[in-house]
Amino acid sequence: MERDRDQAPLPLGELFAEGPFPPHHHGCFGCGPSNPASPHIAFERRGDVVRGTFLLDHRHQGAPGVAHGGIVAAALDEASGAVLVPLKLPAVTVKLDVSFTAPARLHREFVVTSRLTARDGRKLFIDTELTDGDTVVATGRAIFVEVAPEHFLQFGANPGELSSVGV
Repeated sequence: MERDRDQAPLPLGELFAEGPFPPHHHGCFGCGPSNPASPHIAFERRGDVVRGTFLLDHRHQGAPGVAHGGIVAAALDEASGAVLVPLKLPAVTVKLDVSFTAPARLHREFVVTSRLTARDGRKLFIDTELTDGDTVVATGRAIFVEVAPEHFLQFGANPGELSSVGV
């Protein structure tokens, strides 16, 4: 299913209000306050778009002065997963395509946005964009698949630990 990046996002429903999100869980690599490697992405809902802000520092360095491409891809994946919070929907990444368009310089405030652009049964199609001011650093296209809550429980989550996605 090919999607147009400029199409309007699908509605994210009324289960979660506008404004800031709690972290997925405290140890989350992307947003967890207890994870020392986390860039601590702070997400918020703005209508049918999810927006996150964060800084990258020496822990995230690839080449001198710039972030490793893996942390950039991780931020896009994290933002894709953040779309699930307003939907209270347990799902997992099955595909992530990343296009890098500019270096992600360290010690800058980044903004990552995500939007649900299509849904086909259990498949969710999510587009993301990472910016540094007016510069697009990277874009992503993800496919997530809805899973039963037991998926997370079998790998060690405790009931209620992932309440942000209904687990």
